[in-house]
Amino acid sequence: MGKLRSKNMNYKGLVIHCQQNGGLICLTDMWKAAGSVKSQELDKWLIQRRICEWLLELVLEAKLELKPVVERTFAEQPVANSGCKKYRAWASQVRKLAKEVGLISIQGGIGGGTYAIDKIAIEYAESLSTEFRDWARNAVKESIEEQVDPELGIRRSRQRAVKNWEKQGKSREYIGGRLDSIPKEDFYEAALKKHGVQGGGFGWCKAMVYQPIIGSTEDFRTARGLKHKQNCKDGMTMEELAATDFAKVLSAKRINTLNPYGADICAQISHDAGKEVAHLLNQ
Repeated sequence: MGKLRSKNMNYKGLVIHCQQNGGLICLTDMWKAAGSVKSQELDKWLIQRRICEWLLELVLEAKLELKPVVERTFAEQPVANSGCKKYRAWASQVRKLAKEVGLISIQGGIGGGTYAIDKIAIEYAESLSTEFRDWARNAVKESIEEQVDPELGIRRSRQRAVKNWEKQGKSREYIGGRLDSIPKEDFYEAALKKHGVQGGGFGWCKAMVYQPIIGSTEDFRTARGLKHKQNCKDGMTMEELAATDFAKVLSAKRINTLNPYGADICAQISHDAGKEVAHLLNQ
């Protein structure tokens, strides 16, 4: 039975969360992304008789030893419609079985909602808008493929990035520079993480390494016509891109050598490295 990878998906800027442990996809997010149509609410879909019967089949597929329980639950299915209290109790029992074998999971907090395996996610998408359904079919399929072959996910991600840069009118030289920048960014972020930088500390450290070279990130975005919080690299020249990359690599090497801990000291080391690179550019 296929499962999604834990990386979240994005539909028109809306995040569709995937569980970090188990790779289930959030059906609640799918409903919201498809327009939050009341008639398509998840509870209304899950209580349908055909869906309940199908879930029981999936339960049996997942755990054959539950066959007596599944058969008994099938036999106890009320004739009454979904509005009946007895039927709702039966449907609730079906969902409970689905949860027990890992087909469905309920999560609270940020990114909370009802999560399910890929088969259920695809089936639910069929009941949503046509546009979202078509997107979900492809997105879930790709997620499953990339779980099997992670390198495929990296290649696809790069291909999408290249297409976006081409739409922005970027040159081949610039696109090559951005692709070369990725491992350097990863090297820098890995050093920060290893030395206690968390959450907003990453952005703070990057702003500090950028500042001597391009000025404040806020002023830079305004001057280059970038949106709020847009990646500053989108507005950099080749020289600025190369300089900030070098400053990050230099920062990472020093952080790994000096072994500091916390965002403040890592940001200071980053700023000092940025100043040295800026000085070289101005000579």
